[in-house]
Amino acid sequence: MKILGVEHIGIAVKELDECIEKFENALDLKCEGREAIEASGVEVAFFGCGSSKIELVTPAGTESPISSFLSKRGNAIHHICLRVEGIDEWLAFLKEKGIELIDTVPREGASGKRVAFISPRSMCNILIELSEDKP
Repeated sequence: MKILGVEHIGIAVKELDECIEKFENALDLKCEGREAIEASGVEVAFFGCGSSKIELVTPAGTESPISSFLSKRGNAIHHICLRVEGIDEWLAFLKEKGIELIDTVPREGASGKRVAFISPRSMCNILIELSEDKP
């Protein structure tokens, strides 16, 4: 069980196509792919950035939790995702420490990874995502 690094920084955006174009043109980053994550009600686009990534996240419908976030804050950093080894052990460890979890068991995230979120209430108002490659 260990943290391997920052997997990505998630940024909530209202207009995904417009933001992809700006990241590609202004920062010379290339969009490495887009994916709809139906279970979370979002569409994402990833950009490689050194050993980490930038993830642009947009709502796939009005019921998406990202819709509420965007209506309150506009385009903004939404979460930090940590690449971990032993996600199940991490969740048990955090629960034992009294840390509030959004996900008590991992769910499927982008690129088929196993992910789980820690409540911002337990992390200084910062949404933290844990991510582990499927074995």
